[in-house]
Amino acid sequence: MKKDNMEFTVGGFILIALFILIAGVLWLKSSTLTRSMVEYSVLFPNIGSLQPGDPVQVNGVRKGVVGSVALTGARVTVVIRVDKDVKLTDSSTITVQNIGLMGERTVGIQLTEGGKVIHPSTKGKITYINGKFDSGIAEAMGMLGSVLGDARVLLANVSSIIDSTVGDSAFYSAFKHIVGRLDTVSRLAQTLVKDNKGKIDQSLTDVKVVTSDIRQLLDSNKAQINTMVSNGTVVTSRAVAIVGTVDTITTSLQAMVRKIERGEGSVGALMKDEQFYKDLKKSVADLDSLVSDVSQDGLKLRLKFGFKKETKKQTP
Repeated sequence: MKKDNMEFTVGGFILIALFILIAGVLWLKSSTLTRSMVEYSVLFPNIGSLQPGDPVQVNGVRKGVVGSVALTGARVTVVIRVDKDVKLTDSSTITVQNIGLMGERTVGIQLTEGGKVIHPSTKGKITYINGKFDSGIAEAMGMLGSVLGDARVLLANVSSIIDSTVGDSAFYSAFKHIVGRLDTVSRLAQTLVKDNKGKIDQSLTDVKVVTSDIRQLLDSNKAQINTMVSNGTVVTSRAVAIVGTVDTITTSLQAMVRKIERGEGSVGALMKDEQFYKDLKKSVADLDSLVSDVSQDGLKLRLKFGFKKETKKQTP
């Protein structure tokens, strides 16, 4: 009798444990027998360690679970199942996020106000949504190896540089010699400044005095300087006007020359008249002959007037 009671008790505990296990699995998977859920297909460039059954959180609240995962070309298609009351829009962001130190992953959905509603996938129509991927601890640990390799190469290069410079006796000797010469130059500079301190101070004083005098000169002649600048502006404007006038005169002279060359006007007609040229040449030749005669024989002129010269009466 006791044996039968023991078996009954053990069987009861096993049934209770199974019930608790099933309830716990259903709770962890965020699914219930009466829960209504819809599916969305999301394309990610990478999903890290995301696995089917991982949670889906909407604005930080657990609202679904990861269904299936499949490789689609160069991206990964993840089917997520979320509560029917969650309305995704084209302004929502879906990201694979890290939630644990051991690389646990979740799909995080950030809902925003506005945007066009995205309808869930059905058997006849599947709508793909573009998702994002956030690197987590697993990716950081994977990159740590390459970082350590780069650090090892960098350390080797630094060691090589130190060995070829500070660790080299020739470099040390040259460096010591340069430091010694710099120390000598520094002492000489200090001595030079010390010996000529009075002259340097006097020079600085003279410069200060000259600067003050120049400032006073400018202040005292500020009105005259302004007048000179104003006069310079007036002269410049007049010079510009004169240049314009000269340009106008030049243009007019050029026009006159062109008219003369074409034979227009009196001067142009004379320049183009060949007979006028011959007569002028003959007149010049006659004038030259006359001047020659006057120079040689003199010029005798007889003038006749309309009255007679009176003669004096002779007295007997």
